[in-house]
Amino acid sequence: GGREAGARIRAHAERVGLGSGVVIALVALGLVLHLDDRLAQLTPGYTTFLQKKVESSSSARRELAKVRGGGEILTARRTTRNGLPDYGAAPALHPDGAWINSKPLTIAQLRGKVVLIDFWTYSCINCLRTLPHLKAWDATYRKRGLVILGVHTPEFAFEHVTSNVRAAVRRLGIRYPVVQDNRFKTWDNYANQYWPAEYLIDRAGRIRHTHFGEGEYPRTESLIRRLLSVRGKRAQQFPDMTPTEALTPETYLGYARIGNYTGTQIVPDERAHYRFANRLFANAFSYDGTWRVGSEEITAGPGARLRLEFQARDVYIVLGGRGAVQVLIDGKHTKTLRVDAEKLYTVRAAKSLARNALLELRFTPGVQAYSFTFG
Repeated sequence: GGREAGARIRAHAERVGLGSGVVIALVALGLVLHLDDRLAQLTPGYTTFLQKKVESSSSARRELAKVRGGGEILTARRTTRNGLPDYGAAPALHPDGAWINSKPLTIAQLRGKVVLIDFWTYSCINCLRTLPHLKAWDATYRKRGLVILGVHTPEFAFEHVTSNVRAAVRRLGIRYPVVQDNRFKTWDNYANQYWPAEYLIDRAGRIRHTHFGEGEYPRTESLIRRLLSVRGKRAQQFPDMTPTEALTPETYLGYARIGNYTGTQIVPDERAHYRFANRLFANAFSYDGTWRVGSEEITAGPGARLRLEFQARDVYIVLGGRGAVQVLIDGKHTKTLRVDAEKLYTVRAAKSLARNALLELRFTPGVQAYSFTFG
């Protein structure tokens, strides 16, 4: 299937060799035992190590994604008397992830409830823009029989760490259950490919509606209300923030998924000196100064800068490490980002659409950057 509006699509590769398979098994065991939190605290660079191993374990998955697309396993088998399609029994939740805000739950235990499964990850702006709607539905309909379940399936290494996810859930004010899906087991059970993705399950445990990406919030709420058989006051309404203009596409900075890069040839996994390209074409970016370019992240050294030509109202970047990033737009300093955690940071938030604007970021050494998204 094609990419849905307001969604991030997963297209990692999966290359399993004998040696890496052993490492992956050990890493997976650590995730199950929640050793990831302790390693993250005690071992500098642990999440970078984890990212490399997850990436190197992940060739078949890209090809599989091409074959099956997003949610294509779900084909309506019939339409029931209430007019809703029936996609069949909801697949199982894989039991090996940490649970937040709840004891472990199963689909069988949730029979008799209306369940909305939301696949998300905390550094994804598309996911974050859905949260006000999800939280409002939880507040309004929980006592009427709705269970919202956030399946946190990570994109980056730091999103595997339970303490990071717990902190994000707390910071974002999420009160409904969240389960970590670090090994993509539940994701694969649902043949999912998108962040965010919603699966609405009726009281009999059957999937009755799916939605990939942002938007269509009134329709989803109406279907929730129909399955709950409730009338009267609706949940608090929030504006639909799904972008409608042509914007700069999501931009990954590491070499594994790099696109629209121009300038000095990339030297993978080594510190190297870069020079800005003489000219940037639309949506292109370039490095300057000392950088270490990894598969998923870039790590700043002395004099590290980045330039990006963009079109958007809002610009976001996923950063990690500790330090600061100066933001210049069309040569004018607009703000300084204080980097104190691995998460999404807002570079620009404005009502006006910037067209062919030049963004320059100046990094202190040690700060890591992963990707840009736009709104």
